[in-house]
Amino acid sequence: MSEKVLNQAICLKKYISEKEYKEISQLEKLCSSKDKTNLKLELDYKLNMRRNSEIGLKNINEFLYYIDEVLVAYLGISSFGSNIGEINGITHLDWRRKGLFKKLLELAIEECQNRGFNKLLLLSDGESRSGVEFIKAFGGKYDFSEYRMKLLSKASSESINSISLRKAEKFDWKEIARQNALFFNDAEESESFPEEEEIVNQVTYMVELKKEIIGKIRVEYSDNSAFICGFGILPDFRGKGYGKSALKEALRLINGKNIYNIELDVECKNNTALNLYKACGFEEKSVMNYYKYSI
Repeated sequence: MSEKVLNQAICLKKYISEKEYKEISQLEKLCSSKDKTNLKLELDYKLNMRRNSEIGLKNINEFLYYIDEVLVAYLGISSFGSNIGEINGITHLDWRRKGLFKKLLELAIEECQNRGFNKLLLLSDGESRSGVEFIKAFGGKYDFSEYRMKLLSKASSESINSISLRKAEKFDWKEIARQNALFFNDAEESESFPEEEEIVNQVTYMVELKKEIIGKIRVEYSDNSAFICGFGILPDFRGKGYGKSALKEALRLINGKNIYNIELDVECKNNTALNLYKACGFEEKSVMNYYKYSI
């Protein structure tokens, strides 16, 4: 008796659609519940990027593997305004160790080479033995780790008198780019307002002390949750409690939208930031390892 021939297809996309978002989310939920691990797929961010994308760009960011029209493996490339590509993905438990994810990864690396990334990072939950072993076998070298932290308590409803948060405007983009270069070693970009700042459900706030800009913080909203990122205080204003005040003010604004499920990422070795977040009620939830891959 002959074996059934499976219909296999690899779909390459610039952005994910609503349908693909649901398919990937279902696959993520299934695998995460079985593996007890955390993924960093950035699906909400990517879906918003599709809704606000410009026609004409040809970069491939999404790699989907279907068997008989069912999604069994997914890989995505993320790049947040820098020349660094981050790769994370997932494979259905029944289709692991069959070379499917390796095929997607090879295609993604070729795409990153074509786009001229100067650094490529492969991500895996620190508790995922299979994920870590796969990356190492593929040639990834450990670079650093991040904690995913979750807020355990509500913020105070009182505003901070000395610190205020103002929604960023187009004229702030040059300062935002300058701070990204300072805080995250990103190359300074053009003075035009970045496309992602126009995304619904994502807001960058300028941190001000008596009308003087001393930092910034970004909040990404998704349904009943929020994710804090891009947070930094300028060097001359550090060590004075302004960072804590700015974070508390951001939490107050988020809670004002009746959102209390709040998370953020922080590098494990950044003790100053870790202590700040813990002091504001955050606790470590999981660890994400980053592996450098030479391209």
